[in-house]
Amino acid sequence: MLLGAVLVVALTLASGLIQGRMSDRWGPSAGLATAGAKLQEFPMGFGDKRSGDYWEMQSSEQMSDNVVDMLQCAGYANRTYVNRKTRAAVRMALLVGPPQPTTLHTPEICFSSRDFTQLDERRLVAITDQDGSENEFWAVDFKSNQIAVGLRAYYAWSDGTHWSTLKESRFTVGKYPYLYKIQLASSMPLGASPEDNDPCGEFLRAFLQIPKSTWSKPAASDARSP
Repeated sequence: MLLGAVLVVALTLASGLIQGRMSDRWGPSAGLATAGAKLQEFPMGFGDKRSGDYWEMQSSEQMSDNVVDMLQCAGYANRTYVNRKTRAAVRMALLVGPPQPTTLHTPEICFSSRDFTQLDERRLVAITDQDGSENEFWAVDFKSNQIAVGLRAYYAWSDGTHWSTLKESRFTVGKYPYLYKIQLASSMPLGASPEDNDPCGEFLRAFLQIPKSTWSKPAASDARSP
């Protein structure tokens, strides 16, 4: 009986410590604070100006205090970009924060609670960056329940080195000191195939040409055990 009680207390404490590490309950680390500050300098335009395939920031919006607190993000860029050549618009939410809250809120949860219906299972999209490295993103399509319009979303995470779909459990993801998350959304005609009308995919091809020095990479002292 006593042994059982001790085990319950030990597991509760261990779970609390893991949870605290993953959510930075005791305040952001110096590395996370630096990554958050650096994200405020994310470029307002990128791409190929000569060809006109260049993405320019059209607007920047503040996230509500409730959203910032929920995600515990140390920094973010919440913007709309427009392609100078095609005039396609993409909404980008780019943030950095502790691993657990950063991985919990996906488009499948967010859009489905906002009068959108998911049309299919998410699919994996691989895109090569400027160094020839492969980056992976989830893509998923929705339709509005109010008007005849579709929406395509992309999302992925990064530790500052490359973007991935992070196929890990909620506990093993705690090994990361912090994570970046990108979430994109653009309108699309209903019935469009994955290859058609894909501004988010085009946006990412330009996005992945941004110098990697833009991202803050965790130092060895920031490393965590899962």
